Amino acid sequence: MEPARTSPIRYPLSGAGLQRYALLRRDSVVALMPSGESETTVLGRTAYVTLTWIAADSGTRLTAQVDSVRADSVQGLPSAALDSARGVRWTALRLPNGRAQNFTSGSRSLVGDQVRDQLALLFPSLPLTGAVPDASWTDSTVGPVRVSAFEAIEQALVTGRAEALPSPAGALFIEVIRNRTASGQGTQFGQPITVTGSGVDSLSYVLGPDARVLRAEGRRVTDVTVVLPAIGQQVTARESSLLVMTLLR
Repeated sequence: MEPARTSPIRYPLSGAGLQRYALLRRDSVVALMPSGESETTVLGRTAYVTLTWIAADSGTRLTAQVDSVRADSVQGLPSAALDSARGVRWTALRLPNGRAQNFTSGSRSLVGDQVRDQLALLFPSLPLTGAVPDASWTDSTVGPVRVSAFEAIEQALVTGRAEALPSPAGALFIEVIRNRTASGQGTQFGQPITVTGSGVDSLSYVLGPDARVLRAEGRRVTDVTVVLPAIGQQVTARESSLLVMTLLR
């Protein structure tokens, strides 16, 4: 018997909806200090986010609010950092191919910006004609991102491919690889700094036939260089992040 055909999955151009996601992130950062010593930091948290959307031909208006943030039971973030992200609301535009951009918020924090970066990865880019089994495609993105504790502009080249799933009916498994670079400037203890980063994201998605992301997970690995030109110091680090995004309802 010939296997059932899967209709192309594309993001809706009309309608509205609400979903709630759990966004888990665990970071392991190994920093090489100017003295030659290395320091390792491991932190984790789960943010619970309510996402509402209103679709149109030109794109989908997204609003995401951080309802609560829970630290890992073993090595969690300080409570003050978690408190700074609670209640943060982001608005954004999801283009018809799924690329999320123009994130705007009236409140900013390190953890809040990390949630923003994770939300930007929540929706895989898809062909405008829709994703079908065995399809592959490419995309590119430019936008703000946190590199370590610093804001930077990231450029990424994205490749995706799709496979059929036995269940739920009509769902697709989407695999995405993002090769990216980023650079930015800032200050630390009153001293100017420059930060650069490069890395790879390896992400997989279960996409329902209505284009809802049922689950997404993967790893992002980033090599970071922070330079303090005024004193001639440089710190390099490798940050490895586990990301899991789960649809709750």
